[in-house]
Amino acid sequence: MPGVWEIRGLFGNEYAMEQAIEELKKHKGLEWTVIDRRNLSVKFQRRDPQGEEIVRRTLEMYHGFAEHEGPLGEYDAQRREEREKKAKKEAEKKRKRA
Repeated sequence: MPGVWEIRGLFGNEYAMEQAIEELKKHKGLEWTVIDRRNLSVKFQRRDPQGEEIVRRTLEMYHGFAEHEGPLGEYDAQRREEREKKAKKEAEKKRKRA
């Protein structure tokens, strides 16, 4: 069973994310981190369906959405693989042109 569970949220603007953070502060047991201007990461010590629903609903209320739900680090690994595939494909294209 995975250790830390993560939900990543994406918002349309900074104000919406700030409002969602204010709402999340009202709930105990949630550890949130601002990734950048529009991305938020909410971590749980263990998977909690009730807590996950609270986070998803909060994201929706403030016009955001859950971009990823899963074990901590899984999202970063998926994005890294996608970037590597894209870079490999571009290198192959350049090699064929030359």
